[in-house]
Amino acid sequence: MKLDKLFQILVPKDKKFYPLFKEASANVVESSALLIEMIRCNDSHLREEFVIKIKACEKKGDKLTKNLLTELNSTFITPFDREDIYDLATRLDGVVNLINTSAKRIVLYNLQTIPNEFVEMVDLIHVCTNGIDKIFSGLKDVHSLLQYNADCSLIHDIEGQSDDINHSYLAKIFSEETNGVELIKKKDILASLEKAIDRCDDVVDIIQTIIIKNA
Repeated sequence: MKLDKLFQILVPKDKKFYPLFKEASANVVESSALLIEMIRCNDSHLREEFVIKIKACEKKGDKLTKNLLTELNSTFITPFDREDIYDLATRLDGVVNLINTSAKRIVLYNLQTIPNEFVEMVDLIHVCTNGIDKIFSGLKDVHSLLQYNADCSLIHDIEGQSDDINHSYLAKIFSEETNGVELIKKKDILASLEKAIDRCDDVVDIIQTIIIKNA
């Protein structure tokens, strides 16, 4: 048995990283839920209020990431590989950052009508963040992560769906949108929404790496 595996067996159950990761995943779910409400809101002033709330989630996410990295730098024996803890923390924070970017662009660009494709993307982001929050329950004991394989697969499938929506909508606006400024606005918002799903997929890739390493 490798020495690091032996250490992981002997070390007490994780009491540092797990609570922080679960708080971070819950924060991502909250930000995506706010984005769902915002994307369905037709009042521009109310949208601005949602941006403020989502920005608060983004700041909270930054703080939690900083706390995770501080724990990582001060802990000798970690519950799983150090590089995976770092990647998991930073990729998860990236999801919140991109949700915040999407919300800001919607308000900044003053979109009067929200395309259905944007609503679909936001719904998919929320499904992904809920899936991640569920999967992170397995971080309390990394050997139990295998039971979340179906949830990982679902998020991979959603990433593929988002690609399809992205390509289809880009083809649509390039053929139908006659206002070049509006085209750029919609393209930018769509890009940040798609990247948020890509970051969710990155989180799942890291989880599956952890599963393989601890099998």
